[in-house]
Amino acid sequence: MDYGKAFTFAFEDRNWVGKILIGALFTLLSFFLIGLPFVMGYFLEVVRRVAAGRADVLPEWDRLGDKFAEGLIVTIILIILAIPMTLFSCLWSVLGPALDQAGPRTGLLLLLLMLAAIGLFLLFALLYTVVTPAVIMRYAMTRSFGASLNPAAVWDVIRAHFGHYVLVIILSYVAAGIAFFGVILCLIGVLATLFWAYLVQAHLYGQYYRNFVSAPPASPVPAAV
Repeated sequence: MDYGKAFTFAFEDRNWVGKILIGALFTLLSFFLIGLPFVMGYFLEVVRRVAAGRADVLPEWDRLGDKFAEGLIVTIILIILAIPMTLFSCLWSVLGPALDQAGPRTGLLLLLLMLAAIGLFLLFALLYTVVTPAVIMRYAMTRSFGASLNPAAVWDVIRAHFGHYVLVIILSYVAAGIAFFGVILCLIGVLATLFWAYLVQAHLYGQYYRNFVSAPPASPVPAAV
């Protein structure tokens, strides 16, 4: 995999400024949940193009209806995957104030329940982090809600090359960290940088899928005579 390419490919498009600025606008609207499906739809198209080995990997901002529809489905999938984390987070939030007003015995029980809720929240947060890239890749390539949530198929994506899979996740967070650095720099270009981080992540997903999931099996080595 060419990891460096994921961080630079967007700037190879001669119209990258305009495309990223449009992406930045939709990223801004994502804070109001309006633009998120458009960003996710564009994200999916980048994944597909990279997975197909296409050179023109920065799509046009056309077919907005299709981008919105596909992005909305992915957004719903991500919300579904986040339900366990949300439930345990709410339980944790409720038990905290109750613990302050409870007696010794009840307080001990509530403390144990709160620690269990925190532990389960962290467990599901870890699972969410690991599973989400594979789910998104599955939807990008199949355009199927059911296929993207098929546990066996998702596991096949993850185990295709687990080392590179983990590295893809880490580098996605690196790109997000670089984007956050734009916030520190007095919000200069932060929206464009955030959208660029999405593009880096999409390129990494596409590369992983092309190299390890959809790659043809190696030819068997002839047995020595």
